[in-house]
Amino acid sequence: MRKVITLLFTIISFLSLSQNYPVQTKLKGDSVVIMTTEQYRDIELLLSNQRYRVNGYKEDISIQEKIIDSLTEVCNRRVYVIDSLDTVIKHKFYTYDSLQNKVNTIEHWLYTASVDNAYLYYSYSDTSIMSINLSSYFFIGNRRTGNFSLVRRGPVSQDNEWKKYNIQYPQEPGLNWELNYKEKWRPVVVRYPYKIKL
Repeated sequence: MRKVITLLFTIISFLSLSQNYPVQTKLKGDSVVIMTTEQYRDIELLLSNQRYRVNGYKEDISIQEKIIDSLTEVCNRRVYVIDSLDTVIKHKFYTYDSLQNKVNTIEHWLYTASVDNAYLYYSYSDTSIMSINLSSYFFIGNRRTGNFSLVRRGPVSQDNEWKKYNIQYPQEPGLNWELNYKEKWRPVVVRYPYKIKL
């Protein structure tokens, strides 16, 4: 019976000791931890799982970094394309503005020449359209012969005054005025292909 009681105390102390593991103690002046083999295996398994997870995270990060690098390269290419398109658009706007200015200059020149009763001709040697300022003249037409005559209204010194007069008091032949001439002598009137409003 005594052996049984001793065995029972031994088992109880063993169970109480095993439940208190890990135990911290001193060994040769250092703190050490005593644990069971099962506890060590559990910790080793936990660490192994954590290492596996960390390696998985590292691989995921590496994949994500490659995706980011690829997207950055795509963005850089698109920025280059956008910059190129912006340059093309600016050039087209510049060209459009330049052409619009040219058209406006031409129309203004034609408008002024027509108001000033200019005579237009082409200079082959200068490759330019030239105009003779006839603002101080008026036309007289002979319906019977179809001839036109220019009559000066004043000296050259009054040309600018007549230009102002032509603008302040607009004059023009009546609509279809050329039909008043005999068909044999009828002048040919050619309309500019675009309307001009200045």
